[in-house]
Amino acid sequence: MEQHSATQDRPDARPRLRDEFTGPPRPSGRAVFSLILFGLLLTANLALDGLTDVPPMPGLALVAAGMMLTSGVAELLDPSARRLVIGVRVGGIVMALLGLVVQIVG
Repeated sequence: MEQHSATQDRPDARPRLRDEFTGPPRPSGRAVFSLILFGLLLTANLALDGLTDVPPMPGLALVAAGMMLTSGVAELLDPSARRLVIGVRVGGIVMALLGLVVQIVG
């Protein structure tokens, strides 16, 4: 009996966009690095808003938090909580897009 995986049945082995959203998390050094980087950016943005007289930048804070959720937190979650991973990914993307809209419009 031959066993074929889903990637062998398709002519191109690249993952589809749907597979990127619904696939299992991929814990790696990249996920940890992006979590730390966007966390530091969010912390610096909130500290500047609180300690200085510059106008607040809520758009940048939302983008940093959304990217932190999408590229860091979602990839480091437990693979058995698949629905939670999908929800965190989609929520992070929506949060980042909302931050871009707030930054451009407001």
